[in-house]
Amino acid sequence: MTNQKSNGTDVDLRPLIARLKEIERKCDSMGTRNEEFPLMKDRLISIIARLEAGEEPSGEPLAYRAMARDLFPIAHLFESVGFMGVGKEIAHVERSLQDLEPAQASSDGAGASVRPSGTNSAAAAPAASEVEQKKLNGEENEEEPSREGVPKPILGGVFVLLLAVAVAAAIIFQVGPFEPRPDPTPVPPTPTAPLPSPTPDPTPVPRDPNATPSPRERFADALAHARLSLQEGDIEVTVKYLSIAGLIDRNDNSVLEVAERAVDRLLGQADAAAAEGNWAESARNTTEARSVAKRFSLETARIDRAEHRYAMMQQYRFVEPGDTQALRAAIGKQVEVKLENGSELFGQIVAVGSSSLTVEIDDDVGGGVVSFTDEIPLSTVRWVKVRAE
Repeated sequence: MTNQKSNGTDVDLRPLIARLKEIERKCDSMGTRNEEFPLMKDRLISIIARLEAGEEPSGEPLAYRAMARDLFPIAHLFESVGFMGVGKEIAHVERSLQDLEPAQASSDGAGASVRPSGTNSAAAAPAASEVEQKKLNGEENEEEPSREGVPKPILGGVFVLLLAVAVAAAIIFQVGPFEPRPDPTPVPPTPTAPLPSPTPDPTPVPRDPNATPSPRERFADALAHARLSLQEGDIEVTVKYLSIAGLIDRNDNSVLEVAERAVDRLLGQADAAAAEGNWAESARNTTEARSVAKRFSLETARIDRAEHRYAMMQQYRFVEPGDTQALRAAIGKQVEVKLENGSELFGQIVAVGSSSLTVEIDDDVGGGVVSFTDEIPLSTVRWVKVRAE
């Protein structure tokens, strides 16, 4: 039902319902921006349902003014997020709903209050006679001044004027005529004592080179040496000076910052050693990094991750081609041979001569594995990487 009577005329509510449905869709699209938009959407759905039904849920006529009040927080919400045009559109719908509210019928009451009763008419007669009596008295009072000559208000004004003139004359008589004041006699300036010259700054006393430095001076000196040693890559000296600075102020941010950099340098050296298969050097660096971290209360999670990463790697050790004794000890082990021309061979050492290395190589050929023995001159080998057991 979309037609309603308001103030005695049929009103088509369909345009208002269409505009409210458009605002409802905008509330739905704005649901992710603010958690209040879904609540405002439910409020709009309730208003639209009441307008389409043509009556309140209780069966009473539509309360247009109450629905207009329900739209006010929706308009305020859109304006608060920057959608001023939508807020104005809702305000227009709000005014339209207020205009549909039926006017209060007060004409009967007004007529009843104006219509005089018998008692009122009876009381009105004496009142009218009193008014006429007052008018007669007024006319008589107006005739009296004419018989006296000068009205009393005028006589009072003349009296006040004469009194003011008399007061002014008395003031002039006491004060006398106005005479300009003579310029005051200039007073000679009082001589002032000269300002004292500024006291020169005291001459700084030269520091005794043999004096014992203060704790802060020793701290700054140790920290400077630690930074310099770290820059030069000498981790051992860096840790030595960091320990001296830590004895003075262990929690200073500068000490912790240099200690973090020392741990980073040690872990970088451990990564480089692991990449070359030098697992002993890698382990030494991670152990020293853990010692520095514990000494200065730093977190050790990254050291744990590095050690786990190294443990998961397939460990090899490098053997120089001239170290025939180490190569003979690796007979029967899997190796990776890097040649001077850049090629790599994978296999198992079979024999080691004075100038050659015999390797059994497994190669994929045509979908199968072919094993063959190759004698490689040691002069053409760059390095041999032997898998650790």
